[in-house]
Amino acid sequence: MMINRKSRKKFTLVILIASLANILIIFLWSYLKVNTILPKINNIKEELTKNEIKRNYENIEELKTDIKRIEKKYNIVFSLEDNLGKEIIIKEEKERLEFTILSEIIEVNNQSYLIHAYFTGKVSLTRTFIELLAFEIIIITLILILIYLFTRQTIFKPVEKIINDIRNYKFGNKPTRNTINNEFDLIQNEFVNLTDLLDDEKKEQTRIIASISHDIKTPLTSIIGYSDLLRDENLTKEEIQKYNEKINSKALHIKEILNSFDDYLVNQDNITLKMDIITIEDLIRDLNNDYKIELMNKNIDFNIETNIENKYIKIDVLKIKRVFSNIISNSVRFLDENGKINIRIIEDNNNIKFLISDNGPGVDEKIINRIFEPLFTTDTSRKISGLGLSICKEFIELHNGKIKAYNNNGLTIEFTIPEYIKENDKK
Repeated sequence: MMINRKSRKKFTLVILIASLANILIIFLWSYLKVNTILPKINNIKEELTKNEIKRNYENIEELKTDIKRIEKKYNIVFSLEDNLGKEIIIKEEKERLEFTILSEIIEVNNQSYLIHAYFTGKVSLTRTFIELLAFEIIIITLILILIYLFTRQTIFKPVEKIINDIRNYKFGNKPTRNTINNEFDLIQNEFVNLTDLLDDEKKEQTRIIASISHDIKTPLTSIIGYSDLLRDENLTKEEIQKYNEKINSKALHIKEILNSFDDYLVNQDNITLKMDIITIEDLIRDLNNDYKIELMNKNIDFNIETNIENKYIKIDVLKIKRVFSNIISNSVRFLDENGKINIRIIEDNNNIKFLISDNGPGVDEKIINRIFEPLFTTDTSRKISGLGLSICKEFIELHNGKIKAYNNNGLTIEFTIPEYIKENDKK
C-alpha cells in the first residue's frame, strides 16, 4: 500500500513537471512565432503607405486593379467600403486568419472610401501542431544535451575517477585525496581513508603471521632436533625419557601459541556475552580458589583488597575470569622468587575499578602503550605470543569498560566495569 502511494506521488510529480515544461515551451513558441510575424507586418505596412496605395483615384476600377496587384505582390487581402460603412465594395475572406495592417481613407472621384489591409495566412491545425512538435523536440534535445554535458562534467567524470582509483588500487596504486568541493570529493576521501585502513590491517596481518611463524619455528626446530636424537639406538632409557619430555614440552608450547591465536581470531567476530549478576564478594571467592594455592606453590604472594564486597557487577563470568587469568599469567612470567601480585577493587563514579599490580620489572615507558596490541610482547626471548593482553582489552571493551597499563614499582593493569545497581537500590 505504501509502495503504491509513493509510486502515485512520483508519477504525479513527473506529470506536473512535464506539463509545466510543455506550457513553457508553448509560450516560448508562441512568442517567437508572433515576433517573426510582426516585423513582416510592419514592413508591408510601410511599403503600402509610402509606395503602393495612392491617396486619390479617378475611379473604382482603377482602385480595384491596384488592389489586386498589391494583394498578389504581398499576399494580403483588402476590404473597401464607403466612409459611412453603408456600401461594401470589396469584402475580405473571413475564413482566413487576419492581422490588420492598416486602415486608411482614400479619395475616389472626389468621394471618400475606407480601405483596410489584412495580413493573412490559412489556418492549418496539422501544420501548426507539426511546427509546435518540431519546436518542442528541438528544445528538449538541446536541454538533454546541456544536461548531459553538465552531468558528465559534475557526475560522470568524478565517478569515473573513483572507479579508476578502485581498479588501480587492486594493482597497488594508492588513490589521492581531493580538496572538498562536493559530495564526490567526500566519497573520494572516504575511499582514501578506507584504503589507509585496509593497508594498516594488511600490515598488521603480515606482522601477526610473521610473529606466529617466528614463535612456532623455535619450538618446532627443537622438536625436530630431539626427534633426530631419538633415532640413536644407543640411547639409555633416561635419555629417551628426557628427549620425549622435551618434545612434549615444546609441542604443548606450540599448542599454547595456537590456542591463544584461536582466541584472538574468535574475538574478532561478533561475540555474544552471557551476562550474569554477581557480587564482588563472589568474584573474590572465585579468584582466591583459582590462584591462591597455585601462586603460593610458586612462592608468589597473592592478595585481594576491597571494601565493596556487596557491590554488584553484570558480567560474562567466563570472559572476565579469562581477563584475570591472562593478566596474572603475564605477571607470573616476569616475577622472581618472593614475587607479589596484588588486586585492589574500588568504586569509581558508577564503575568498579580493578587494579592488578605486581612487583616485577615493569615495562619500558616507550612501549607501555603498545602492550595491548595483538602479538606485541616485551619478552625478548619471545617464549609466548603476545595475544593475552589484546584479548583482555577486547573483553573489557565488550563490557563497556576501559583498560590501561602503567608502571608503579612494577606493572599495574587497571580496568573498569560498570557497576550494576539493582532496582531496590535505585529507590
